[in-house]
Amino acid sequence: MKEIEKFLITILILTVISIAGTLLSNVVLARLFGATEYGQMLLFNKCVASIFLGFKFLVNVCIGVWLYITARETKWAWLVLGIFFGLLAAIFFYLFRIYELLQSKAEVRDRSI
Repeated sequence: MKEIEKFLITILILTVISIAGTLLSNVVLARLFGATEYGQMLLFNKCVASIFLGFKFLVNVCIGVWLYITARETKWAWLVLGIFFGLLAAIFFYLFRIYELLQSKAEVRDRSI
């Protein structure tokens, strides 16, 4: 595997973990403390959710920096998109790269005809 593919797989795994942690925190707290005590644990729940959201923000920053390093043009735009949209920005980046590659191959093919 290429280094970029390993990085993308790592980012994908970390993003899934952060989203799953945010979603499952309510379920775990309700199971641990029961429905009546769950209301008292709301502050703790918000703290756990904040930690996972902070982790997701760090992942988004890493994706933004990686897009900034990888992009050929409009580096700052990809950095901002990566920070705000994370994995979705990386997917769009690769879609644009594939489109550019197909366009360049089509131009080479048209010139050779």
